[in-house]
Amino acid sequence: MNVLGIDVGAGAVKFAVFSKDGLRSFMGEEPTARTYPAFQAQLLDICGRLEKSHGIAAVGVGVPGFISLAERVIERSPNMRFLDGMALERDLAAALALPLAVDNDANAAALGEFLSLDEPRPACFVHLTLGSGIGSGIVLSGRIFHGSDGFAAELGHLLVNSQGRPCGCGNSGCAETESSETGIVRSYQEFACAPDPLSSRDVFARWQAGDEAAREAFRRAGTFLGVLLSQIVYALNPGRISIGGGVAAAGEALLAPAREELARRVVAKAAAGTRIEAARLGNGAGMAGAAALARQQPS
Repeated sequence: MNVLGIDVGAGAVKFAVFSKDGLRSFMGEEPTARTYPAFQAQLLDICGRLEKSHGIAAVGVGVPGFISLAERVIERSPNMRFLDGMALERDLAAALALPLAVDNDANAAALGEFLSLDEPRPACFVHLTLGSGIGSGIVLSGRIFHGSDGFAAELGHLLVNSQGRPCGCGNSGCAETESSETGIVRSYQEFACAPDPLSSRDVFARWQAGDEAAREAFRRAGTFLGVLLSQIVYALNPGRISIGGGVAAAGEALLAPAREELARRVVAKAAAGTRIEAARLGNGAGMAGAAALARQQPS
């Protein structure tokens, strides 16, 4: 059967149809609506169009936010605050005559990346998505790990800098305030004393050109990413950590200082037992994972 995987981001909603063999037959993208009623209508419109054109039999949605397991409510969405307190799964299901699964977007991406790995797959797998924030997911024995209430694997909100910047989650010094696109740009602006609006891609271009402030910005982001990795290694001892997202495209500019910091903070055998590598699916991981969630739903 064909299934629809939807990956919601603060800037864009990406969606794709996957065949029963897991092959992608259609993909689309559109700007994310900015109010809850408009957003709900947007998702229902996407589902309606693709049910007609591609015969989809189930839908999976990955959405940013802390989703409670029991109530199925988005308790907080730091980068899409209009989702706070919303029962998106219930509201969509009430208007959609198709099996539906809704999960955290980073959990969906982690599942998509995990399923892309060659067998035997690791018993413990962690995926980090470095974008405007840091999304993350944990897959244990082939299943997404949600924790007791659904709030597990929010690794981007682990403390890496006790003197750090305020975070959208309400705390300060979280990993995503340092090693996300937002963190890198802010560090560059501080080092260069330049408040001009930039993207992390702009900062990386300046890194390539030898700009010292850009090098310092990536060194700082990579170092704090290494602090985060050390916490993950000691807490979970995963077989593999996959790193994706737009920021990860900077490659060794970010990963070299991260590996150095990781090696400095953990015993050698623990570090050696965890493979750290670039994500395989890129921006397609969330859609693939959401489609896998859809396929798991009873018809």
